[in-house]
Amino acid sequence: MADLAGIALSGLRASQTSLSTTSHNIVNVDTEGYSRQKTGLATRVPQSYGGSFVGQGVDVASISRVSNQYVVDQLRRDIASYNTYDAYYEYAVRVDQLLGDDSTAITPSLQSFFDAVQDVSNDPASVPNRQVLLSSGEALVNRFNAVYEQVFQTNETLNIELDAVASKITQLAASIASYNESIQAVYTNNTGELPNDLLDQRDEAVRQLSELVGVEVLQQQNLSLSVFIGSGQPLVIGNDSFSVQTVSNSTGLRRKDIIITDGSNVQNITNLVSGGRLGGLITVREDLIDPVFNELGRMALSVAQSFNDQHQLGMDLDNQLGGTFFSDINSSTAEFARVAGRTSNAGTAAISVTIDDTNLLTAEDYRLRYDAGSGNYTLYNADNTVNATFADPGPGGTFATTDGFTLNFVSGAPADRDEFTILPTRLGAYELDMDITDVRQVAAALPVTTNLPASNTGAGYVEDVIVTDTTSADFTTTPFALVPPYRVEFTSATTYDVLDAGTNAVVVGGVAYTPGQSNGLLELAGLYPASGYDVVFNGNPATGDQVEIGYNNGGVNDNRNALLLGALSTTKTIANGTVTYQGAYGQLVSGVGTRTNDASVSQEAAQTILNQSEAQWESISGVNLDEEAANLIRFQQSYQASARVIQVSSELFDTIISSL
Repeated sequence: MADLAGIALSGLRASQTSLSTTSHNIVNVDTEGYSRQKTGLATRVPQSYGGSFVGQGVDVASISRVSNQYVVDQLRRDIASYNTYDAYYEYAVRVDQLLGDDSTAITPSLQSFFDAVQDVSNDPASVPNRQVLLSSGEALVNRFNAVYEQVFQTNETLNIELDAVASKITQLAASIASYNESIQAVYTNNTGELPNDLLDQRDEAVRQLSELVGVEVLQQQNLSLSVFIGSGQPLVIGNDSFSVQTVSNSTGLRRKDIIITDGSNVQNITNLVSGGRLGGLITVREDLIDPVFNELGRMALSVAQSFNDQHQLGMDLDNQLGGTFFSDINSSTAEFARVAGRTSNAGTAAISVTIDDTNLLTAEDYRLRYDAGSGNYTLYNADNTVNATFADPGPGGTFATTDGFTLNFVSGAPADRDEFTILPTRLGAYELDMDITDVRQVAAALPVTTNLPASNTGAGYVEDVIVTDTTSADFTTTPFALVPPYRVEFTSATTYDVLDAGTNAVVVGGVAYTPGQSNGLLELAGLYPASGYDVVFNGNPATGDQVEIGYNNGGVNDNRNALLLGALSTTKTIANGTVTYQGAYGQLVSGVGTRTNDASVSQEAAQTILNQSEAQWESISGVNLDEEAANLIRFQQSYQASARVIQVSSELFDTIISSL
């Protein structure tokens, strides 16, 4: 006969275990990463009796987690994706606000500067107007410097965060390895029983890791997890974990690279990792911060060079030829700062970069590599395509690129596979400074003046004076004078002679003139461009008419160079003559704004997908308090029923004893 007491006792134990499991679920409802558990019951082996089988009760077969591995893996991927976009958007908003806000943007200062240039052109002799111009120039310089500093600090903040993220990844990897060890020990010592809570804690550690970096997880037969990052670099293998660290970039730039190491083997995985906050930080540096540095720098270099070039063609209040308005973009310090040699270079080559034409500059960095086998240098673009290959020019040699800069091989010799990062524009906004300090040095006038004698009877007129090079001998031989001083005399309506006004000797005679159109008098005579200037004449001169050309001494009210300086604000001097200063900055702001908006949209989409994955995980593995409360009542009733069976068994036993 069946053992009623034994059957009832097995029911009590099963109900008690089920109540414990339910209670465990309830108290862990707010525990991060906890998966609800359920008690698995199985009938005991029945007893054969009289040709039939009589049940012997119930056993607790298992206590298992309710989990779906596919959903868990998908949740990890969605967490990594969201945190990538979230990190990118966080930094993109910061940079976007910096560049777009009027209180920090370049545009207002640039506009104020050229407004001041316009005021000088309206009254070139006005000292107050000149002072405003210098103050506006200083403000423009300060704004470029300030924006660079803000972007620089953003980059520094990113570096600090990279340190923290790498450290946290290492800690979590060590934690996962420790969980692996504990889980294997429990699993082995308990003949295959699963340590549910340890499994949950390990999964939570992996979930936290996926917030920081994209991971691939592989479960081994012994229940340990192997975790890989990047393109398959192991982070956790069984009970062993690897260390993720940051190191200063080998090119010498102020940026951090990501390495993974086991203490002896080191691998740089900066360009391999993706996903999570780490992937977002690296992406924002490559796609946002570096381009902003370079675009700002290119714009600052263009402003400085083009304004300086025109200013040097003018004349100041003291009849001196114009000097540099902004600092020289090719100072020795600036040239050497544009090259960063790798710390692993074995050679001694010292290289600098001279900016030749800011109009040809790109907003890219370059990589220069030396190959001892061929004796050649190879210059690579940012996308690793070859820009140029050339033989080592040796100390003192140069190589002029097609991108507006020249490589100067100052001294030393390279070693095989030495590499250099070439940064033509990165520091442009940082290095911009004012060179002019005296209001009288503002070169608002042109140094060349012309005069048409009253005795002229024709209808010819000077249309323009063009000055292109004040370093020519015509300007530098004698201060405050043109050497030789030219005088143009028309020998007919269609011919003229160019004379040395000092000696009246004919320099060039019988030059053909075309009435009714622009004629470069010195150019047609073969004297320009060597002269550094030309006089454009138009109209219908008469025989004997003259054009007297001289140095513009006392031309304090001359505004011709100021007008040319002001015209630079609308001249396309950047990106191969396709964009103005304002246009370049507008493109920069627009590009950052577009990337910020894209990041916002991607972040919102990733958040929605993550919410769906979390909801799916919750529906499977999450604790539902209503369900658990119902289970409490059900298991309580089951417990009470089993207790009642014990009571009945006792009463039956007493009845049997009493009947004897």
